[in-house]
Amino acid sequence: MHMTCLPVGLRRPMGLIIFCLVWNVSAAQQPLEPTPETALGPEYSSDAQATTRLWAPGDPGQRLHLRGRVLASTGQPIAGAQVQVWQADGAGAYHDDRYRATFPSGEDGGFRLTTALPGQYWGAKHIHVVVMHPDYAPLPTRILFKGDPYLDEAVHGDLAVSLEEVHMEGSPVLLGGVELVMRPLNGN
Repeated sequence: MHMTCLPVGLRRPMGLIIFCLVWNVSAAQQPLEPTPETALGPEYSSDAQATTRLWAPGDPGQRLHLRGRVLASTGQPIAGAQVQVWQADGAGAYHDDRYRATFPSGEDGGFRLTTALPGQYWGAKHIHVVVMHPDYAPLPTRILFKGDPYLDEAVHGDLAVSLEEVHMEGSPVLLGGVELVMRPLNGN
């Protein structure tokens, strides 16, 4: 196991908030199961801005900082994967020009996204994700949230992430982490 701790860029009176994720990087580890695929959904558009910051002051809903990694089934990070996200805003509304982003994963497969916890739209609150890389099958999936009363854990529990709430300048901010595991094109 390897723990990576990175600042999320939020300041508290005591200093910078550090968000830690534990990654399993053991050479003898079992292969990882690919992240389950889901439908793209009716709001998909290939037109997204290149950014990792969707939330803006004054937006409805609670601010959410997501950290993630794109991994191969071997557990190795996938650098340069293109991650595209789209979601409802904090009030549950989709927009043609907001809450849509595309960005590459870093050398360690990592990415971070500042957004809003999606409002209730249809079923469980969710963020749509498509991950693409030339050596891997495209991965259309969703990020769901543990504790959502509309989440059916028996069906979609493996797509759900835990969130931790911290308070910044009197406002609640949610922190969460996700691993997106891609299937190689050769099927191995």
